[in-house]
Amino acid sequence: MSDSNEPAVRYYALIDDERGYPDGWRARRITGLVRRTATRPVPTDEALGRDFEWSPTEYLQRYNPGTDEPHEEISAESAERLIESWRASWTSREAERARPESNPPIDDAQT
Repeated sequence: MSDSNEPAVRYYALIDDERGYPDGWRARRITGLVRRTATRPVPTDEALGRDFEWSPTEYLQRYNPGTDEPHEEISAESAERLIESWRASWTSREAERARPESNPPIDDAQT
């Protein structure tokens, strides 16, 4: 439970429901994360960037929570798990890109 002096924070997962598959099943994929902090006089809306920093966004002003837009509210715990999952995935991808390719040595006699 959060400190009562802390403003309430609500998290929203951005959902990509548009990826259809040949067998007709649709897969839900979370493509982003935004949060709204109950600050006064207006709430503070932020989106999580690839650098894992929160930056201002107008997303929740354009797509009002509670509409049928492609997002849904998630718990703070779910948001944290999602962030950690992305961090692990992106770290793994970066390590793959940084790994030197193992090409066989060129034999000068073959050229």
